[in-house]
Amino acid sequence: MEDLLKILVVDDEPEARELLKFMLQESDGVSVIGTAGDVDEAIHLMKIGRPHLVLLDIQMPGKDGFQFIEQIQGMNHEPGVIFVTAYEHYAIQAIRNSVFDYILKPVHQEELDRAILRFRTQGKKVQKPDLHELIETLRNNGPPRIKLNTRAGYMLIDPVEVVYCEADGNYTHIQLSSGARETTTQNLGQIEELLEGSTFFRAGRSYLLNLKYLTRVDRKNSNCILDYPGDSCSIKIPAQKVKMLESIFSK
Repeated sequence: MEDLLKILVVDDEPEARELLKFMLQESDGVSVIGTAGDVDEAIHLMKIGRPHLVLLDIQMPGKDGFQFIEQIQGMNHEPGVIFVTAYEHYAIQAIRNSVFDYILKPVHQEELDRAILRFRTQGKKVQKPDLHELIETLRNNGPPRIKLNTRAGYMLIDPVEVVYCEADGNYTHIQLSSGARETTTQNLGQIEELLEGSTFFRAGRSYLLNLKYLTRVDRKNSNCILDYPGDSCSIKIPAQKVKMLESIFSK
C-alpha cells in the first residue's frame, strides 16, 4: 500500500478549490489536509498540516503563487509544488522548460492522477535556484501583446501599458501609459479575460484597474488615484471595492 500523500490546495476561487478537493478524494492514497484562498492562509496551513505536495494556482489577488514559493523557502518543511493554472500562453512554455510540473485548468481527473503519480515517482522538491530561474524567464519574456478589435480592424497592445479600462456598453475605452486613449469593440468582461494577471483589479461594473499605477486611495470619497508618466487620474469605485483593495494590500 502507498504511503498517504498529504496535499494542500491553494486557489483564490472557491469553486476551483472544491472541485480539486472532490477530485482528490477519487485518488487512492491521498489526503487533503486543507484548502486556502490566499498565500497567507496557505502558509498558516502549511505550518499546521505539513503537506507533502501543494496544488498551487499561479494567479491570485495580492500575493501570487510564485510569492508563496518564495515564502516557504528556508522553512523546515518544504513540499513539492504542482502549478494549477489557466495560463495558455507564455508562462506554460516557461514552466514546461523548468523543473516544475503543472496542470491546466479546467482540470481533468486523468491529468490530476498523472501529475500525482509523477510526483510520487520523482519526488521533486522546490529549490531556490529553480524558482529564481523560472521567475526570471517569465519576467524576461513577459506576456505577449494582445489583439483588441476596433471599428476599423484591430490593434496590438502590451498589457503592462494599460493603466485602466472603462466600460461603455459593448465597447471599452483603454487608457495607456503613453497618454493615448483607445477604444475597442470588445466589452469589459472580454478585456478582463485577455488582461488576466495579478496586477489587474475589477473595480465594479465600469472599471478594470492596473494596480501597478495605483498610488492612493481615498476611503471617504471612494476614489482611486492612478499615476502614469506625465499625468494622473481619479476614478470613483464602489465602497465595497475600496475595502477589497485594502485587504489586498494588507496581506
